Amino acid sequence: MPGVDDGRQQRRARGERLFREICGAPPAAMQADFLDITIEHVFGEVWARDDVATRDQRLLTIAVLTTLGDASALEIHVRMALESGDLQESELQGAVVHLAHYAGWPRGSMAFQVLAKVIAERRAQSADGGR
Repeated sequence: MPGVDDGRQQRRARGERLFREICGAPPAAMQADFLDITIEHVFGEVWARDDVATRDQRLLTIAVLTTLGDASALEIHVRMALESGDLQESELQGAVVHLAHYAGWPRGSMAFQVLAKVIAERRAQSADGGR
């Protein structure tokens, strides 16, 4: 059925584009069902929805990753939220304070450390002229 393959190809292309935009790097070039589902569904469909603004999707994702304690994924999403301009440092700092009270102090502390690291790296890079 041509329509099904075309739809899947469109989802894949949209998913790869959004993955690069959201995560700041291209998806891995390996063939795996998990990766295909991630690209085509999570990025090609969920992140592509227009009923929740990208800024809000980023904030929701940051909140969930903080709650789960996933510092490595949180760092990627915090960095890209700042780089895209969807969220400002002050908004993320406020979100971390809010999350610490709802997700728990240890999770908030982890998010604070991740945010501080990303901000420091961005400022150092800016001071070096973006090198």
